[in-house]
Amino acid sequence: MDKKIHKKIDKNDESLTIDDIQKMIKKIQEENPDREVFFDGDEYAICSRKKEG
Repeated sequence: MDKKIHKKIDKNDESLTIDDIQKMIKKIQEENPDREVFFDGDEYAICSRKKEG
């Protein structure tokens, strides 16, 4: 799998909201239209992989 980590999230940062994470994901999606962007709970990071097809 071609998984790329774009941004690690600090689990202990209580100031970060879900809305903040959604905005980060949207920005990364706009910068990488050829990639599927997602939150990886194991890595606790915003990641992406190449879109299929």
